[in-house]
Amino acid sequence: MLTNILLFATLANAQDAVQLQAGQPSPFSGTLLKPEAIATIIAKHDADVEQCKADSQHEIEKQQIKCELDIQKTEYDFSSYKMTSEALMQEKDKELDKAYELLKERSKNQTPLWIGAGFVGGLATSIGMFYLYEEIKK
Repeated sequence: MLTNILLFATLANAQDAVQLQAGQPSPFSGTLLKPEAIATIIAKHDADVEQCKADSQHEIEKQQIKCELDIQKTEYDFSSYKMTSEALMQEKDKELDKAYELLKERSKNQTPLWIGAGFVGGLATSIGMFYLYEEIKK
């Protein structure tokens, strides 16, 4: 194919076109081609160019499909991770709510109990001191 293209390029760049008759000497040395051979080379070149275009277009379409598939896979993965993350967050929120309720339950306002215990302790201490004072006085 490369030789055909180079040959075509050489022919396309030729500034002189010399028509020769059979048996007539050539004014230059080189390769002489019949018009049919030139047409064949040009047709082959055009076919190669079209094949190259078709191959390129096919490769582009393949890459586009691959990119679209990658995008869809990434979107699916993101959606999956997002749903998993949301489910985990809901579970953690439930655990936090339970822990908060347990903490509230354990730390209820026990001020009246402490006041009562202080009063009883103070009263017991006062009575004990009174009896001790009475004993020492005797």
